[in-house]
This record gives sequence, structure tokens and C-alpha cells, in this order.
Amino acid sequence: MSVTTADTKPQRAVKSDPSARLWMISPRVDFLLILLTPLLAIPAVMTLSSPAVGVKAATISLIVTAFFATGHHLPGLIRAYGDRELFERFKWRFILAPPLVFLAYFPLYNYHFGLYRLIVLTWATWHGFMQLYGFVRIYDAKVGSTSLATANWDWLVCLCGFVTPQLIRPAQVSMTLGHWYSTGLPVIPYSVVNGIRWATVVVCVVVFVGFTINYLLQLYRGPKPNPLKLLMLVSGIGTWWFAMYYVEELILGVALFDICHDVQYLAIVWLYNNRRVSSNAPMNGFMRYVFRRGMVLLYLGLIVAYGSLGVIAPLVGNAKISRFFYAILFTSTILHYYYDGFIWKVREPVNQAGLGLTEKGAGPRGRMLSVSGFSHALKWSPAVVILGLLFLTDFQNPPLTTSQKTELQRKYTQTLVGRPVLPSAEEEISWLQNEFQAAQEIAVAVPDDLNAQLQSAVMLANFGRNDEAIQRLQKILEQHPDYRDAHIVMGEIHLYRSNFDQAADCFESALSQARTGEERSAMNLKLGEIALQREDFQTAKKKFAEAVQDDPQLAATVESLQKGNASGASR
Repeated sequence: MSVTTADTKPQRAVKSDPSARLWMISPRVDFLLILLTPLLAIPAVMTLSSPAVGVKAATISLIVTAFFATGHHLPGLIRAYGDRELFERFKWRFILAPPLVFLAYFPLYNYHFGLYRLIVLTWATWHGFMQLYGFVRIYDAKVGSTSLATANWDWLVCLCGFVTPQLIRPAQVSMTLGHWYSTGLPVIPYSVVNGIRWATVVVCVVVFVGFTINYLLQLYRGPKPNPLKLLMLVSGIGTWWFAMYYVEELILGVALFDICHDVQYLAIVWLYNNRRVSSNAPMNGFMRYVFRRGMVLLYLGLIVAYGSLGVIAPLVGNAKISRFFYAILFTSTILHYYYDGFIWKVREPVNQAGLGLTEKGAGPRGRMLSVSGFSHALKWSPAVVILGLLFLTDFQNPPLTTSQKTELQRKYTQTLVGRPVLPSAEEEISWLQNEFQAAQEIAVAVPDDLNAQLQSAVMLANFGRNDEAIQRLQKILEQHPDYRDAHIVMGEIHLYRSNFDQAADCFESALSQARTGEERSAMNLKLGEIALQREDFQTAKKKFAEAVQDDPQLAATVESLQKGNASGASR
């Protein structure tokens, strides 16, 4: 939910109405579903993902993405197509957008997955911070604090609060650069990346100081801002920082934030539409039925049912059917971002009434938002033209598909190949070389991202530059001696170069840092292989036994290794 204020004139100091309603819904509901939702979501998610419970981050992410993220799209879509007045005003947007977005999914996913991810990432960040900004402005509007200066400072605080942690978290910067380079955009030097990251921190501090000064001035001059907006800012921005900077697994952090974001959205949309029904606003029968008092369970049931689409897509075995469901999910997501950008403007009288804002509290009532179809089309025309030209080029000269790129990544960028054997197709070689260059550029641009450094080392080794790969891994381990993955990759390089002593040392170090049975079994299996190569059969037997003890499914692999060694020795 986004917001736009309507007051563009300097505000006169007026005495705040002491009876002004602070709460959006009620103290109990506001605290539970809007202000303090993170106090419920964070313990729940962190407990489920803890070693004691053991639910995998991917499982939590799937459930949240389906039943929360996808599910919360439904209420906005119901309003878009059920509110007759709204539909008439934006009819062509609501008619044309769904098929266009649905059709755009297939070339985007099949040929430009990096661009696809970059679009979703950028728009999701914008959508998240604009919803927080909207809630903050609604709280202020409740007490008549509608100054344009205050609204601007609120917007800047929300923007900095969402963008800054993404630039502070090294893995997020590397991921964004990866999407950037995959689209063929130019290389961004380390000096620019580092400058942007530090400049963002400085701007964030300046904005925080400016916001604080303006808040104090508003307290002195009046109308006084709603104190609940500070709690809203701390809750929203604090949760995002916790998710981005504290939670180790990014998908888990995003899932945690999504729960809070979605619950808040569902609460405010229910409030709005329920008030619209009570005021006998023009809407279709289905919408009027769902948003009546006492129908909250039906409302939640429909959201869960709609969210189940997010579970179907990854579970369907047929690739074409699965892709169809993913296209629906993509369409739902983009429409949610797009529609929310114009259907919830608080400056509109109909939205002010639905949110319970009085004419005095909401500030001067703006005219009904009626941006002409031509102006709106002009605004979006650059994106449409660029994508259209891109898709036309794909039709005339199809590039590598996403599935082909994924297979190449699996073979050459995510695992060590042992011996550098490049594919035969020139197009695949060219793509791999670009991936190699991108990996090295990202490692230089984000030196504090250990995974980027590791990825760079893997690519160096796969391109036959083993000595450089070893040097990079040694540099990582000098600064982070407990980085288990670096020990493993270095061990693998030494192993296929027949440096068995060095390989054994690396795998022993990785074994000492193993936290799960699966991790221990993998290292013991490697140490057993090395012992066989050394003809130290007693040690090999011991290591294999320990590997099978932690992972019984390795029994067949161990038996095959032992038989292979026995047949080799008999020759």
C-alpha cells in the first residue's frame, strides 16, 4: 500500500484536537496486527529454523511465499475488480495489464532470468518501503499532521531504512551485481560500488538527523505528530534490518519480513473494505459478501486458498504445467505491485473515508486521481518499448535458455570440474567466459562477501588457473580460518592435483567444523578416499564406517569405492 499526501502548502500551527483518534483500528488490533507483529513473527520463524526444531529455511520460505506473500495479493485484486467505481476509473489498466504481464513472463524467464529477478527485487523493495510509508502517513493523518515537509522526511527515512541494509549486506550486493551483469549491463568498478555503499550510510545518517529535527519542530509548533508512527517506523525498519543483516540465510530473512508485511496489509485492507461495505459503496455482490462484518474467517480462507497456488507450482512434475503456474504467480506478484501503486492513494476522498480519516485529519481533500490514460501509457512506455525490442530480438535470434544456463552453472560455476573442459558450442563458451569475468568482478567489488570470493576461486580452478584459486582461498582463510566451504574447495583442488597430504589437511579442518551428520559424513567419505589412494586401508575402513554411521545412504558409494580400489590393486 502506497500513499501520497495532498498538502502542498506550508501548514499553519493549529491546536491539535485532543480527541483525535490515534489508532488505525483499535489499540489491541493495532498492536497485534500492525505495530508489534514482528514480536510474534521473529520468535516463530527463528524457533522453527533452529537446530532444535530443524525446519529448513527453504521449507519455511515456500510456506510463507505461498500462504502469506501470494495469498495477500488476493484482497487487492478483489478490490480492483470488485469495486465498481474504481474499476470504471482504471478499466483499461485492469483489463490489459494481466494478459500483458502473463505473456511477458515466458520470454523473461526463458531467456532473461537475471532481468526477471532484478525487476522483482527492485519492485519488491519499493513496494515494501512504500507500504511502511503509507502506514506512517495514515497514523499522522489521524491526528491532523499532514505537513508536506513531514511527509517528505517520512518518505526519506523509509527509503533509507530499506535500501541501506541491502547495501550493507555483502551477499545482497553480490546478488544484485550478479543480476545486473547477467543482463549485459556494464561492469561497475570497486571504487563506485564501495563509494555507493559508504555514501548510502552517510545519507542515511543525514536523513535520520533531518527527520529528528523536523519531528521536534512539529512537536513544538504543532500539529503534533502521532507518537505511534515512531513505533511503526521502528517496527518496520527494525524488522527489515534484522532480516537483512542478522538472519544468516537470506531467504529466511525475507520470509520473516514477509509475514509482518502481509499481516499488516491484510488487516488494513479488511478495515478499508469493511468500511466501504458499511457505507453502501458501489461494489459487486461477491466483494460486498466477503467484507461484511463477521466474515473474517471466509476472508482468511480465501487468502489461504489463493496462496495454495504458490505450493502447486514447485510440486507439479510436468515442466510445462509447472511453468504455467509460475507464470500465474509472477502475474499475481507484478499486478499486486502495480495496482497498489495507484489504488490506495490516501489523498483521494474515497480512500480517506475508507481509512476513517476525517476531512480535518486527512488534510485538504485532493481531487479524485484521474491521470489520463495517455499520461499513464507515456510513463510506462520506455519499459514496454525496451522489453518489446528485447523479446523481438529473442524471436529473431534466440539466446541460451535459462535451463541451458542453469546446467552450465551446475557444471562449471557451482562445482569443481577437476579438469577444465569447456563445452563445444561457441555460444556456451562465450556465456561461460562472461560468467567467469562477472565472478571475478564481483569478488573484487565486494571483498567482504565470502561466498563471492569462493565463487571466484571455483571459477578460476575450472578455467585451469588452480594456483590463483589456491591463493584466493588462502587469503580467505587467513582472514576467516573457520570458513568451512573454503577448506572444502581447497581440499578438492589439492585432491584432483594428487596433493593428498594437503587435501587431507583441508578435509580434516572442514570435518572439525562440521555441525551436522550430513556434513561429517561427506568429509569422512573424502578422507576415506584419500586413505585408499595412500593404500592406508585401516584408516580408509574407519573413515568409511564413520561416514556410513552418519549417513547410511552412503553404504552403496563406499562399497563401490572399495571394490574399485580392490580391482585396481589386482591388476
